[in-house]
Amino acid sequence: MQAIRFFFGLLFLLVFWNLSCAPSVKYTSRHTTKNHFQQSLFTEAERWVGTPYRYGGMDSSGIDCSGLVFRIYQRAYGKTLPRQARLQRKLGQSVSRRYLKPGDLLFFRFTGSGGINHVGIYLGDGRFIHASTKQGVVISSLNDRYYRRHLVVARRVLR
Repeated sequence: MQAIRFFFGLLFLLVFWNLSCAPSVKYTSRHTTKNHFQQSLFTEAERWVGTPYRYGGMDSSGIDCSGLVFRIYQRAYGKTLPRQARLQRKLGQSVSRRYLKPGDLLFFRFTGSGGINHVGIYLGDGRFIHASTKQGVVISSLNDRYYRRHLVVARRVLR
């Protein structure tokens, strides 16, 4: 467990280090806000990695996918979303996979039912955070064939 947290902590540090080494650019207040939102998302996501999965869970002792989305949005953005994935899916606007931005919600269908049964948050660079029933809270690649095949829709809640 510690090794996983260390690995993801190191991953986030490398991402932030890369961003800090980017050429100096004058940002308008709009860009500054965008960076602040991304930083808040990454900080909150890092806090949850390694948390075990628990259906209906809402805290660090165990959390499910929609609970994770609920908590990250609440703590990173001060925005209260519905608790259930099927209600979260109704928020914002649909966005194509090629235009995804950090903070966009990703909805998946893994069973034959008509609805969605999993949700995660896009982090950027093809990665997303979600609460896996087998692994707990992890960061996965949207380029993974399994996730790519089961992605139903992405929604942008934040502008």
